[in-house]
Amino acid sequence: MPDGSLTIQSTETMKTFNYASTSSIKENLTSLILGVALIVIPIVYPFGIRIGAKPILGPIPTMILMIIAGLYMLYTAYRKIRNARTLSAQGGVITVEEDRVTYPVIRKGSVEKETFSISDVANLAYAEDDGILTVTLNDGKTIKFDVDFFDSLDQLKEFAALLQK
Repeated sequence: MPDGSLTIQSTETMKTFNYASTSSIKENLTSLILGVALIVIPIVYPFGIRIGAKPILGPIPTMILMIIAGLYMLYTAYRKIRNARTLSAQGGVITVEEDRVTYPVIRKGSVEKETFSISDVANLAYAEDDGILTVTLNDGKTIKFDVDFFDSLDQLKEFAALLQK
C-alpha cells in the first residue's frame, strides 16, 4: 500500500571525451609539407618579387622571409604533434560530470588535470578557421580546446552542447 511519499532518485550523468589525437602526424601533414617547401624552394630556386617591371624584394630578402615562414610552420606542427603524443601517453580525457568539467592541461611536458564548473561558463566561441573552441569563464579565464585532439568534430560539438546547458 503506497504511503503517499515521493522518492527522488539521483541520476548522475558522466560523459567522457577522448582528448588525445591518435594520428597527429597525419593531421599536421599539410603544415609539415608546406613548411619544408617554404624552406627548400627558395634555396634551390631563388627568386625575387616584382610588380610589373619594378622589383619589390630581391632574391635574398624573399628567401629569408620564406625560410622564416617555413620554420614557423614546422615549429607549430611540431608543438601540436608533441602535445598530442604527451596527451596520448598520459591518457588525455575530458570528463563532464554533473556541473564539473575535468580536462587535461600540458605544462612543462607533463599533463595536469584542471576543473571548472559549467555554471561558470560565460561564453563559448568556436573559430572554424583555427578549429579552436574557446571557453570563457565568469572570472575572465579562457580555456582553449583544439578540435584536432578530439576524436571528431561531432565529439567537439557534443562537448560544446554540454557546456551550454
